[in-house]
Amino acid sequence: MLTGLEDAGIIALWAVVIVRAPQGIRSREQRPLWFAIVMIALAMSMHLDPVTAVLARLVPSAHWIDLATHLFSIVDGAAVLWFVLQAARRRRRTALVFGAAVAVMVVLVFLDVAAAPHARNQIAPSPDIPSVPDAYWWIFFAFHLTADTTCGLVCWRHSRRGSIRPSLRYGLRLFGTGILLASLLWVLKLAYLGTRSSVFAPLFSPLTGAEALFISAGVALPFLMQVQALLRCHTSHRRLAPLWRDLAAAAPDVVLSPGSRLRAAAVPIQLRLYRRVIEIRDAMIVLRSYVTEATADQIRRHVTDHTIPGHLADAHITACWLAAALHSRRTGQIPEAQTLNLTGDGAHDLTEEISYLLRIAAAYRSPVVRNYRASLSGRHH
Repeated sequence: MLTGLEDAGIIALWAVVIVRAPQGIRSREQRPLWFAIVMIALAMSMHLDPVTAVLARLVPSAHWIDLATHLFSIVDGAAVLWFVLQAARRRRRTALVFGAAVAVMVVLVFLDVAAAPHARNQIAPSPDIPSVPDAYWWIFFAFHLTADTTCGLVCWRHSRRGSIRPSLRYGLRLFGTGILLASLLWVLKLAYLGTRSSVFAPLFSPLTGAEALFISAGVALPFLMQVQALLRCHTSHRRLAPLWRDLAAAAPDVVLSPGSRLRAAAVPIQLRLYRRVIEIRDAMIVLRSYVTEATADQIRRHVTDHTIPGHLADAHITACWLAAALHSRRTGQIPEAQTLNLTGDGAHDLTEEISYLLRIAAAYRSPVVRNYRASLSGRHH
């Protein structure tokens, strides 16, 4: 299972890159994050065997592939650190980050060129195998360890701010944990560099996979929360539809945007739901004039006679008087000035208001209200 963890993590990273691409390319605020994830995914992918095999056919020497991969990973580390510092409003460090990256890249190229001819840029298990000097690796690992540790700590520190959304808070913590796992990877590689012990090497791949999975989850979480919120809006909009249709048919003047279905579909679902809430509330204000005090008392007795949970009683009473008002309007009753507070005190925010209207909409389709509606028709006849 652990052998495939790296592949699974990199696949998850690319999936996040693809899903977030439209928003990442279009939004100026999201572009740095998307760019950073692309860089991480590319840097990790360049170590996979299929990718190195393709590169080997394009580039004559594996040595140049290794060097290019290492230089690219420096750019990747700097890009991620730049994004995190920018998100934390520390833009003054931009020159320092990329200046350090360029300096490290220049030193790595110098150490590579100055070394004896070598086939690969890899940590040689024996001093008899020609390779780059250990100073190359100390500088390379130290840069990544510094950059990734800074990223991880800044993410965790920024996530503790009380002003940020919960989805962003937990996303930052997941992302920061992934970056700190990368720091652990560099610590293990430094230990391997110092000891050449075979104990460390098997840990590199699964740790890289865990890092990729945490980063993917951290980037995907706010997006998934947005998708969940959109689905919740669609569900609420659909559940309010039967109640809204009856009320809008009785009081068409409350409809804010009649328009065509095609034009309505182009309006964001959040705005459509907000309009539906306003239209239902306005229709309730119009229809309350068709409910007499005697009818309201009768409705309370009707609801009390049925076994209804206490927290749903008000919703059933409201649904019943709406049914009575619709019936009165259809039968030509003249509206009267209303002194009863039938529409309630109102909610503190939109979420609470939607929940309140959803309870009324559910009660409106319940057997209790259906029975009351049937009794109105029978009474009229």
